[in-house]
Amino acid sequence: MKLALGTAQFGLNYGISNDQGQVNVDEIKQMLTLAKESCITTLDTALAYGNSEKNIGTSGFSNHFSVITKISASSHLSIEEQVQLSLSNLQRDELDAVLFHDFDPLLNNAGKNHFKQLEALKDTGIIKRIGVSVYTPEQLSLLSDMYNLDIVQAPLNWLDQRFIQPEVTNLLIKKNIKLHARSIFLQGLLLQPEIQKRAYFSQFGHLFSKYNAIIEELECDYLTFAMAIVAQKAPHIESAVIGCCSKNQLTQLIQRYADAKNLKLPSDDVLNSLATSELALINPSLWVS
Repeated sequence: MKLALGTAQFGLNYGISNDQGQVNVDEIKQMLTLAKESCITTLDTALAYGNSEKNIGTSGFSNHFSVITKISASSHLSIEEQVQLSLSNLQRDELDAVLFHDFDPLLNNAGKNHFKQLEALKDTGIIKRIGVSVYTPEQLSLLSDMYNLDIVQAPLNWLDQRFIQPEVTNLLIKKNIKLHARSIFLQGLLLQPEIQKRAYFSQFGHLFSKYNAIIEELECDYLTFAMAIVAQKAPHIESAVIGCCSKNQLTQLIQRYADAKNLKLPSDDVLNSLATSELALINPSLWVS
């Protein structure tokens, strides 16, 4: 299955639409059981996600999945110390991939040294692949010229279609970089119209009106439409990271992903008209509460 389970909620109260808070340990075990039974093979986590790694490690399911974690190039810990800490937290001997969580620190000489340290760990077999989390195609282009990347994690949703444009897709294929899509629901903004009505988002009302009208015309639910971009319009991505807060939510996500594969979408012109370059909308770090 193309879906990967994001685990930020395993250690943090994460997401604008998250009204359930951090997932408790028993619920985590139930979610991982369901994920395994549903052929979800990858977990996405990070040292920065609170107790997420530790909760995965103590669940008893850590070694049933490929695990991707993220580290910081600006941490007080060395690269090897961060990787070893993740391995200890997760109770594993190896990791499928380690991504740098931050872009800017990789642009200087210290960043180059950090990347070399991660490459050295890759040579030992402790990690299989190296990547970075980016926010813009420009960042991807710059870093792919500087480094030999195996994976890039980037945002993708109906409002943010930058990473499925032909020039980006061609770059990924040319350099054999796998794309992992995140922010499919834009922290839940694309699933809950009531959040779209908050004062800050009123400036983007014209986009939400168009978005909601398409869903109404398709007579589908918000979740199915949101997932259709990865189910149908992004065949080149290796995985789509989805986060949730309960077994029931994960069950719904899996079902809606199957529905999204068969959803009859409107024309490409209509779908492309949803895309925006408004960073104040598509970059949650810029949102003002």
